[in-house]
Amino acid sequence: MPSSNKPILQVQDLQVEFHTDSGVVQAVNGVSFDLYPGETLGIVGESGSGKSVTNLTMMGLTPQPPGKVVGGSVTYDGLELLSLNQKQWQQVRGKKIAMIFQDPMTALNPFLTVEEQLVEVTMLHMGLNRTEASEHAVGLLRKVGIPGAEKRIRDYPHQFSGGMRQRVMIAMAISCQPDILIADEPTTALDVTIQAQILELMKSMQEEFGTAIIFITHDLGVVANVCDRVMVMYAGRKVELSTTTNIFRQPRHPYTVGLLNSAPRWDQGEEDLQAIDGQPPDLLDLPSGCAFHPRCQFVEDDCRKEIPRLVSLDGEIPHQHACLRDITTWKEDV
Repeated sequence: MPSSNKPILQVQDLQVEFHTDSGVVQAVNGVSFDLYPGETLGIVGESGSGKSVTNLTMMGLTPQPPGKVVGGSVTYDGLELLSLNQKQWQQVRGKKIAMIFQDPMTALNPFLTVEEQLVEVTMLHMGLNRTEASEHAVGLLRKVGIPGAEKRIRDYPHQFSGGMRQRVMIAMAISCQPDILIADEPTTALDVTIQAQILELMKSMQEEFGTAIIFITHDLGVVANVCDRVMVMYAGRKVELSTTTNIFRQPRHPYTVGLLNSAPRWDQGEEDLQAIDGQPPDLLDLPSGCAFHPRCQFVEDDCRKEIPRLVSLDGEIPHQHACLRDITTWKEDV
C-alpha cells in the first residue's frame, strides 16, 4: 500500500487523440489517477482500451503526429511533464521514470551488446565513467539473476532467451533507481515459471528502492498477486478504480464483473467461465451513451443516451466507478 499520503505522480483529465485518414481516434478520454511512492497500481482492460497510450504519453513517447495531447495534466513530483521539451525529458526519462516494454526483442537494439546499452544509461544519468558503468552493469545483471554476468554482458540481445531478455530490460529500467517504473505487459510472452521469477524480481526491486510501479496487464491473476490498487479502462476511459481487494470482492462496474467472470480460476471448471459478449468498440465510431452498453447484460434505456460520470464511494480509499445503475440494484442480478 502507499508509503506516503502525497502522490508522486498525478494524472488529471488526460486526453489523447490520433488523427488518421479515417478520422480522429480518442485513444485516451479524460483519464485521471494518482500514484503513490512504493505502491503498485495495476491498469487492466482489453486491447484498445487506452492502457499503453496513457503510459506512453506519461513518458513523452506518444508519436506526434499522428498523436496529439489535447488536454489534461501529468505531474511528477510537482513537475508538469506534458510541457517538457526533448532535452528536459532526457533528465527525467530513465532516471526518474523508467519503462519496461512489452517486447524486449524490439525494445533492445539488436546491433549493440547488452553492455553498450546498459552503460549508455548510467553514463548519461549517473555521471559514471566507462569502467564504473561497466562494473555497475555487471552488478545489475547479477541482481536480476543472469548467470555468468561478466561474460553474458558482452552478448547481443538475440543470444538471450525471452525470459533473459526481459531480465535485461528490467536491469536497464532499474539501473538508475527510478522513482516510477512503468511495466507494460512485462510477462505476457513468458511461461508461468519465468513469469513468477520476473514478478518476484520486481517485488524485491520495489522493496529495495521504494519504487512506485504501474503494471499494465491483461492477466487478472498477476493483478491479484502484485497490485495494491487497480484501474479498469474501457474505450479510452477509466470505468473503475479501487483497491485490489475491493475490485475482486465487490466490483462496481459491469465491465469489471465481466473481466472477472471471464478469467480462469483454479476452483472453477471451463463451464463456469462467462465470456463478455461482443467486441470492444470502434474508437472512430463510439456508440452513444455508455460505450459498454452494447455488451452489457444490465443495460437500460438511459445507458444508451447518457455517458456515466465517475461516482466516488466513501471509504478509507475511495472506490470510483462509472455506471448509471445503482450498485445495489444490478449487483443482485450478477
